[in-house]
Formats: sequence, C-alpha cells, structure tokens
Amino acid sequence: MTELTRALERCEIPNEGFPHASHLRVAWTYLRESATVADAVDRMASTLRRFAASAGKAEKYSHPTTVFWMYQLAAIRALMPDADCEAAFRAYPRLLDKNLILADDSGGQGPPE
Repeated sequence: MTELTRALERCEIPNEGFPHASHLRVAWTYLRESATVADAVDRMASTLRRFAASAGKAEKYSHPTTVFWMYQLAAIRALMPDADCEAAFRAYPRLLDKNLILADDSGGQGPPE
C-alpha cells in the first residue's frame, strides 16, 4: 500500500487506474503514518486535489466525501488496531461500496455517535 500511496503522490497513476478500493488503501496508509486523524485527512485531501488536477478533473475532488471515508476508516482502525486494510475490508465489506456515503446522514462529519 505504501508504494501505491507514493505513486499517487507523484501523480503516476492513471485516473482510470485508481478505483474506490485504492482510495481506501491510500487513506489507510495516511491514517497509519499520521499522528492524528486530522493530519491524515489533510494529507489525503492534498494528495487527492493534486491527483485530480493532474488528471484534468480538479472539480471531482469532494472534501466532505474525503472526510466521510477517512473517519469511517479511522473508526474501524480504532476497533481493529492491529488489522491491515485488507482485514478491514474482510470484516467490513460495505467499505468497498463507494455508494455507502449515500446512506450516511452525518453531513460528511464522520461516523454517527
């Protein structure tokens, strides 16, 4: 996952080669590498903005969507601190449904309490 993350940071991945699950893998890496969830969100936001701009699709970046997914993963990491991303996918397969956000009513502010 670290290699995928660094390639994305360098904008070396074709836009069509970066599906939802890859977004989650990069987010997982940032959550693991960052001191706080907020730091991980900032890193993910910066990387995705740069990537979207490099693909000529800057308008596709959505900060509320990024925040939603980062907090979903952060909550799972809190529940499964020793798990890797693939184990999280097995335990919570709905993560792989990019439309899961459509069922959320938190306004992109993270998981419900």
